[in-house]
Amino acid sequence: MVKSKVAVEDVHAQDSLRGVKKALASICASQYFKKDEQILVKPNYVTNDLPSTGVTTDPYVVLGVVEYLRDSGFENIIVAEGGCTDFNTLETFKRVGLTELIHDAPDRRSGGVVVPWGLQHFKLVDLNRDERVNVVIPNATKLKEVNVARTFFECDAIVSVSKLKVHCLATVTLNMKNMMGGILPKNIIHEDIHEKIVDLNRLFMPRLGVIDGIIGCQTHETGCDPVRSDVIVAGGDIVATDAVGAFLMGISPREVKHLELAAREKMGTNDLKRIQIMGEDIVKLQKQYARTDL
Repeated sequence: MVKSKVAVEDVHAQDSLRGVKKALASICASQYFKKDEQILVKPNYVTNDLPSTGVTTDPYVVLGVVEYLRDSGFENIIVAEGGCTDFNTLETFKRVGLTELIHDAPDRRSGGVVVPWGLQHFKLVDLNRDERVNVVIPNATKLKEVNVARTFFECDAIVSVSKLKVHCLATVTLNMKNMMGGILPKNIIHEDIHEKIVDLNRLFMPRLGVIDGIIGCQTHETGCDPVRSDVIVAGGDIVATDAVGAFLMGISPREVKHLELAAREKMGTNDLKRIQIMGEDIVKLQKQYARTDL
C-alpha cells in the first residue's frame, strides 16, 4: 500500500525558516510544480491579528515557502489572500511584517553573492479587491457556483499556508478551508460548511499544503487563544496533511466531516495508518486544544 507522505518538523529548537524548508525538502515539494507555472501562495490572514495570537500565519513560514520555491527555480510566485472584508489585506501583510520580509529577501542563487530578488518576480495581491469570475463547480453537492478572484482562478497551482486552528463550525480550519479566501461573499460557505469546503476544493485543491503550527489557536478560530505547538506540517496530499494537523490538536481526523467526505471522494486520505510521517513523532507533539463547536 502506497502511503501519503506528510512532513512534520518540531521547530522548538530550530529556526522556523529552516524548519519550513526542511519539511518541504523531506517530501521533495518541488516535484509538485512545473518551472513555468504561476504559483499562488495562500496564507491565512482572516483578520489583522498578529501571528502570536494564533490566528494568522507567521510571515517567516510564508517566507520559507517562497524561498524554497524560488531556490528550486520557480520565479512566477504570487502571495495572495482575501481575509475578512472588514480589513485591507495588503495592510495586514504590512502589519504582520510579511511585506518587508518578502521584498527584502536576498537571492542566494548568485554564486554566494547576495543580491535583491527584485519585485519583478513577485506580487502581493488582496483577493477581495481583485476582479471576480463566476465559476460553476462540476459535480458539486452544495456549492454549485461561486464568485472567485481572477488571480486565484487563473493561477496554475496553489500552495496553502494555513494556521493550526480549531473552528466553531468546521471543527478545524486548515488547508482545505483556507481556500475560502479566494471567494466572495464568504458567508455562503457557512451553511452546509463541510460539503461546501469539499466542493470548493474540487476546483481549488492546493497542490501543496503547509500548516503553521508554531503558535496555534484553540477555542475559536479568531478568538486569540494561543497554544504553542512549535510544529510545521507539509504534504502534497492535502486531506492527509489536514488530518495530521487535526491530530496534533487532539482531534480525530475521522471527526472532521469535510475530511471524511473528501476521503470518500478519493481526494486524499484521512486515515493516519495510511500516512507516512516524515520527521517527528506526532504522538509526542500532540496537544489537546480547547473547542467550542456549534
